[in-house]
Amino acid sequence: MISFKSDLDIITLEKTMAPDIVKQIIDSRLNLGTVGPESINYSDKHVKRIHGALDNDDVDLVRMLLKEGNTTLDDACALHYAVAYCDSKVTTELLDLELADINHRNIRGYTVLHVAAMRKEPKIIVSLLIKGARPSDLTLDGRKAVKISKRHTKSMEYLKSTEEGQASPKSRLCIEILEQAERRDPRVGEASASLAIAGDDLRGRLLYLENRGDPICFLPNIILLFF
Repeated sequence: MISFKSDLDIITLEKTMAPDIVKQIIDSRLNLGTVGPESINYSDKHVKRIHGALDNDDVDLVRMLLKEGNTTLDDACALHYAVAYCDSKVTTELLDLELADINHRNIRGYTVLHVAAMRKEPKIIVSLLIKGARPSDLTLDGRKAVKISKRHTKSMEYLKSTEEGQASPKSRLCIEILEQAERRDPRVGEASASLAIAGDDLRGRLLYLENRGDPICFLPNIILLFF
C-alpha cells in the first residue's frame, strides 16, 4: 500500500519507485495539500542539470553549471545527492571544490553525514568527517548519524566475527568509525586546524592501504590517530 503522507522527498521517490507510482504519490499530495517546498525546488531545471552531471560522474560539468550562477551546491543539496547515489570519488571531488556547507540540511532535516550513515560506505563517511561533518548533529526526530547507521545494520551482520586477515563488514565498520568520531567530536574552535592538516595525510594512508590490498578493517585504528 502506498503511503501518500510519507515525508520522502521527490528525489528519493524518483530514485526508488516506478514513475507511475511516483505520479500517484505526487498527485495525492497535491490533492491533500501536503506538497512541500522540495516539489518546487526539485522542478528547477538548474538543480536537475547538476544532479544529471553527478549521475554521469562529471564534476567538471557541475563546476561549469555553478559558474552560471543560477544555483549553488547547497540549493541543489548536491552533496546529499552524491553521497546517496554516486560513486565515492564523486563525493570526494565535490568536497574538494569547497563550495558546499558540509553540515547543510536537506528538506527532511538530514545532514550529509546522516545520509552517508544510511549509505554505509566507510570511505564516504571518512571523507565527510575529515572535512568537518559533525557526528553529534541530530535529525529532526533526535537521531545522530551513528544511530541511523545502527538502525540500517542487521544485528547479525554487526555481531558477526571477522576472520583474521579479512575486512569487517562495511556496515559494522561505519558504526565503529562514527562511534570513534563522536567520542572525539571537537568543540567549536578546537582542533579544526589539526583536522584539516590530518585530512590529506589520512587520504594518503587510505590510498596506500588500498594499493597494497590490505584489509580495510584497520581503518578505525588509523582514524584514531587523527581525532
